[in-house]
Amino acid sequence: MKKQIAAAALSALVLASCGTEEKEEEQPLNVISSPQTVSEALTETEPPVTAETTSPETISETVAETRKNVSFTALGDNLIHSSIYKQAARRGAQSGTDYDFEYAYEGVADLIDSADITVLNQETLICGDDGFVPSTYPRFNSPEALGHYMAELGVDVFTIANNHTLDMGANGLSACLDYYDENGMMRVGAYRDSADRENIRTMEANGVTVSFLSYTESLNGLSLPGDTSLEIGMLDLEVIKSEIAAAKEISDICAVSLHWGLENSGEVQDYQRNAARELGEAGADIIIGNHPHVLREIEVFENSDGGDTICAYSLGNFISAQSVGTNLIGGVLDFEVTIAEDKEPEIDGFELIPIVTHYDSNYSNVRLYKLSDYTPELAAVHGVRSNSRFDYDYILEYLKSKGLYE
Repeated sequence: MKKQIAAAALSALVLASCGTEEKEEEQPLNVISSPQTVSEALTETEPPVTAETTSPETISETVAETRKNVSFTALGDNLIHSSIYKQAARRGAQSGTDYDFEYAYEGVADLIDSADITVLNQETLICGDDGFVPSTYPRFNSPEALGHYMAELGVDVFTIANNHTLDMGANGLSACLDYYDENGMMRVGAYRDSADRENIRTMEANGVTVSFLSYTESLNGLSLPGDTSLEIGMLDLEVIKSEIAAAKEISDICAVSLHWGLENSGEVQDYQRNAARELGEAGADIIIGNHPHVLREIEVFENSDGGDTICAYSLGNFISAQSVGTNLIGGVLDFEVTIAEDKEPEIDGFELIPIVTHYDSNYSNVRLYKLSDYTPELAAVHGVRSNSRFDYDYILEYLKSKGLYE
């Protein structure tokens, strides 16, 4: 294993399971140092001067042409409790719109559209505003305006295979697929039928094709009816490996999102480490984990073919109104993947930017901050303190315990 890095980093700021919500229910992280580029190495020593010598400039240009980089931003669970959509409704009424989500996200908006591709786990369904009303725990549905706003911020890929995929039943899931498709948004993890599932989603950036797959370990005890054609990606390693193989036939990089693990636990289980390496060997270059609602470690490991896999075991919540301190500490993961001729993809570097969901008393004014903008004074008046320990040192202690801050 040439690299095993538990992400270090960071600059910015926690219910029990996604079920417990409101009473209504830089120091820069250790970015992996990229090896000296081939072009730099070649231009350090002047070649012998002969009539046949290729100039250093030509060599550098040729090397650059064979290396392509794609940058990614990965976000955690967008868990929309009622306090979040109700405050958006109130703010929308003031500005003459149905919902205004800007206040909740503006503190981290500049982090979302900086990469070539941004991936979000949309934890709650968006079933459309005709026939479905917004709802919170235990069966979530969010207004259309939320999806519109996330796309406006720069989200390119919405992963929707998670334990809440069937919260509104088969009809709700079908309406949710309609929402994404009618608005031209890429959704991954739930499908209309087998043909839709076999149409593996891809996106091109900088001349590189990236494929996306998404799976969940649980549906909260729910299941699709026997007479439906709908399909949901479930965490079955053999199925996933076969779909990775199909994805790599049509793409250079394969990104796999996994909704897995024990909620509210920061510990990576052995089966997850084993599965990550098995999927890496099968061709998964990127593994984005979610579901525990708390941050876990990040590592990069080398596969037997010489390529790398980056695995974030859990990015925690992107936003939520949960009532345990650790649920309010999340992270925005930035990384790059390099494609070079005749080589497997390599991870050039990564950075985890810590973020904090803050709210006032009684789950009011829910909003996001980068840890670099958060203060001990804000932490000292966080509304979660009525249910859980929370202060600035608590945030740093948790990040350090996961190797995510130094």
